[in-house]
Amino acid sequence: MNAIALTREAPSARLAQSAAIPVYEDPLDEDDVLDVEVTTSRRGLTRLALVAAETSAHFSREQISHDPMAWMLAPRQLFGGETALEACLERDHCLRAILLHGLSIGVDAQPGTIDALLSDEPGHDRTEDPWPFGGHGMSSGSGGSRRLRLYSATIVIARGGEILQAFHASVAPSAAVVRERIRARFGSAAAAQADIQPGFDPDAPGTLGLVPPAILDTLMQSGRRVRWASLAGLDITVEQRLPS
Repeated sequence: MNAIALTREAPSARLAQSAAIPVYEDPLDEDDVLDVEVTTSRRGLTRLALVAAETSAHFSREQISHDPMAWMLAPRQLFGGETALEACLERDHCLRAILLHGLSIGVDAQPGTIDALLSDEPGHDRTEDPWPFGGHGMSSGSGGSRRLRLYSATIVIARGGEILQAFHASVAPSAAVVRERIRARFGSAAAAQADIQPGFDPDAPGTLGLVPPAILDTLMQSGRRVRWASLAGLDITVEQRLPS
């Protein structure tokens, strides 16, 4: 029945459907002279590879029963109705995708939601919850407004023939802001795997032997009940690089 219905469908209806749902060539088929050519840079191709890797890692980590390839080829509101395959050649869309998957927000989101997380405004209290899927943000005070607090993070990643081990601590309105700061310093791959925790644990393995005693003392004092707005400029990063 479905096959008969499709053959009897009006041409205009078929054209409308094909315009709404992008159709992509089978990547395992031989090249064809009618294949659409796309001009891009190697940086753009690298962005696509990064987004594809982050998508697969997200779905595997959260045990999401969604095909990463299907996600890459389907229109998303995150990209204004475009597919990740086309949109993520551009830096802004690539960053949105990396943050969506790196923070395990879901499979789609409004662009404004992600852009709010990408913005870095120390001292600004958010009154709008940027986590529409629930379970990720931390609220305090009346009305669920975002409050500044201390966050610490450890990063261990191998790349470029070396092992990067880093510790980061800063005062921020959310862990997402801290993750974006780490991305700006060390790249998207490091930001995606960074272990970010509220507060500071001086006995954590990631801090022992890496963070100098003077900085430990500063963070332990900052971890007490203080007015976070007065420490909005606190931003500490310690790193060491070893040959892999």
